[in-house]
Amino acid sequence: MAPIASLFSGIASSRIVEVFVASVLPFVENKGAILLAASLKLKWYLAFLASSVGAYLPVPFLLKAKPKKLTAHVRSASRMLPGSVAKPRAFIRKCLRKYGHWGIFLAVSVPFTGVGCWLSAIVANLAGINKRYSALAILLGTLVSSLITTLAVYGLISGVSYLFGL
Repeated sequence: MAPIASLFSGIASSRIVEVFVASVLPFVENKGAILLAASLKLKWYLAFLASSVGAYLPVPFLLKAKPKKLTAHVRSASRMLPGSVAKPRAFIRKCLRKYGHWGIFLAVSVPFTGVGCWLSAIVANLAGINKRYSALAILLGTLVSSLITTLAVYGLISGVSYLFGL
């Protein structure tokens, strides 16, 4: 039990909280949080864990939200950020029509599409997709996206450090 307690002590715990909070934010989610974790020199497995849990945290609430209320919030966000919501939403709808729940998984798991947990959960809710399958597809997509991003970011940092002898 002591090694686990030492992971979450002192300075590391404040960095974990920062990464967790960043990953809960829409559009930042796990991709931006892992970049933050790398810049804070957090261990890769802590970055993966904190960002994955934080990114997935809002999903059950978004899937349970009333579609009417959710539509009003999406419309106001679309007016404020027109390009950032419309293109990813169209991408998710196309994936949903073509692949079903696997489309949600695909949309979330590819890290650099601009689609994340928030948008996928909102679109799945508004489209009336089965909430249980949507939640599972988003969870698996989040884990895959976090893994790909973690490997890319921490692998790039390790490669550059090795190349320059840092």
